[in-house]
Amino acid sequence: MARKLPCPFGSQVPERGMSSNPGQILASWARSLALAAIGASLSGCGALAITALGVGASAGVSHTASGTSYRTFTASAAQVKAASLAALNKMGVTVEGIAKTDSGELIKGNSADRSIEIELEAMSKSTTQMRASAKRNLFVHDAATAKEIVEQTERAMVAADKRAKAAATSYLVRASGSL
Repeated sequence: MARKLPCPFGSQVPERGMSSNPGQILASWARSLALAAIGASLSGCGALAITALGVGASAGVSHTASGTSYRTFTASAAQVKAASLAALNKMGVTVEGIAKTDSGELIKGNSADRSIEIELEAMSKSTTQMRASAKRNLFVHDAATAKEIVEQTERAMVAADKRAKAAATSYLVRASGSL
């Protein structure tokens, strides 16, 4: 039986952590068992979630369950398009065509036994979202190739930015020397 403690208001209160109500004890055990059962049934999902976090951690690339990789660039759609085409060229992907869509442009290509699609959506004049997907067939998606396309596009953007800065510096040096 629970030890009773005196209460300043004149009644007796059970000691903290000690319940004398069997219904409360049973409810507490039921909640504990339910939480344990839920935790055990979701243990596989936890492994998937941890894997997904690890996969998406590099280079700010986000992924979906369908193998599509997403990345938002602080650059115009034209700059991201040029970098995407450079990335596809570097990876040996043949560009089949570029089409206008309601939200931007769609670049289609193929490499070996994969079909590649890159969607570019201009969110503003200086922000563009890129979605890349690589598929072997209707049911098999290649998330690693889609991720690599996004990462190679990012590298092409960095290289283009370095070339632009070097050209601007070179121009300023020549312009200041001719004064």
